[in-house]
Amino acid sequence: MTTTPHRWTRRTAALIATLTAILAAPVLVAGANAVGRVPVPSAIPVTAQAPSHFAHVARQRLGVRDSMTGSARAASVSYQRARVRKAMLHFTTHSTATRDMRGVEPSLYRGRFFESSKESIRRCIVKRESEGHYDVRGGGGNRYFGAYQMSNALADGATHMMLKEHKKILGEKTARSLMKQLRATQPNAWPRYWQDAAFSTVYNWESPGSGARHWAGGRWHC
Repeated sequence: MTTTPHRWTRRTAALIATLTAILAAPVLVAGANAVGRVPVPSAIPVTAQAPSHFAHVARQRLGVRDSMTGSARAASVSYQRARVRKAMLHFTTHSTATRDMRGVEPSLYRGRFFESSKESIRRCIVKRESEGHYDVRGGGGNRYFGAYQMSNALADGATHMMLKEHKKILGEKTARSLMKQLRATQPNAWPRYWQDAAFSTVYNWESPGSGARHWAGGRWHC
């Protein structure tokens, strides 16, 4: 009767030793990892050890130019500016909106001399002068042209007035070339954008409404 507890104790001790060996195995693996098989967690926080995928993507999208050299950054800015200028040139000369020569519509020009407070007056002038026909020619022996019934002299002056602003928008070389083309074209053949731009530039040149005298007459007052 006294031997059974003794045998049970030895078996229990063996079992405990086996379990201890099994539980100790990860420690040995960790020891092996320490020499380079698999990285071992350190005291440095995970976020400080390496950036997350999302942080990497965000840096690519938002901060890529920070890592560029000065010349590369300048080239990138120049390229983007060229794309914007090309898109703007298309919009002002060949887009569907600027080629639409019918209708009293919101001004396509929204630049420096556009005045939202004068928009209702502008529309009234378009309605009175041309019924929204941007390609019309008439009045005073066919001496007035387009939606705003501008004379050749007034339209010519407008191209010189528009040049400074549009050198910044389109680039100096393109703006100068385009103004020259407009001067060689009857104003009623100008795209809608340029007729709108010419009106607002002349009408608001010195201050809002400073050029209203050019459209003082007509069938009704605007």
